[in-house]
Amino acid sequence: MLNFLRKIRRKEMNGKYLKYAIGEIVLVVIGILIALTINNWNEQRKEHKKSLVFHQRINEDLNEMVKSSENLSNRYSGILEAVNVTIAALERGKIQNQAQQEQIDYAMIWFSRSTYQLPNLLTYEEMKSSGDLSLIYDVDLRKELANLNGSLLAVEKILDRNSYVIEDDFRVFSKYLRSHATTADLEVTYNYDFDKMAQDEEFINTFSRLAVQWRSATFFINQINSVATKLQKQLIELNPEYAQLP
Repeated sequence: MLNFLRKIRRKEMNGKYLKYAIGEIVLVVIGILIALTINNWNEQRKEHKKSLVFHQRINEDLNEMVKSSENLSNRYSGILEAVNVTIAALERGKIQNQAQQEQIDYAMIWFSRSTYQLPNLLTYEEMKSSGDLSLIYDVDLRKELANLNGSLLAVEKILDRNSYVIEDDFRVFSKYLRSHATTADLEVTYNYDFDKMAQDEEFINTFSRLAVQWRSATFFINQINSVATKLQKQLIELNPEYAQLP
């Protein structure tokens, strides 16, 4: 009888211990799940905060790009216009008025200056290098930024090609051009013999190719300005506080 009672008591104790062990396991599992949830929430919060910072920096880059591309567009189109006026005057063989003279003077100074500091997307490049592009959650925005970055590279190649063309052809230009640089204000000017240039078909043909190069540069920098303006508006729609940027 005593042995029977002991067995019953032992079974009851084992059952209590089993329930206690299961309860402990459940509590541990719940604790782990809560900890993982909190950790995931913290990681998501940090990621979201990091994403907002990147978006703000991209907006700042775009803001500077709009300003810079507008300035470059004005400069490029001014050079293109001066080059076209010069070509027309050379083909005509004479300068008709003071306004044309000023345009030709401008062309002689600026036609060879293709080393400009282009706008950039430093934040995008940083995200690309660090593998953080996924933090730009809007897929269309991410694609547009990639296209814009590609356009910047295209303009850079055009300007490089301008430099190579001018460098290769400078033998033709230097026959009639003499440069001067002042010490005081570091200004550069050119003296040139218009009459001799107008009589040289090789010079006119070589100079005329510059119009195509500057036309391409002007077209692409205008595209950059248009896309950057569009993307900045898109970012401001996503984050209205970015409209506070100067």
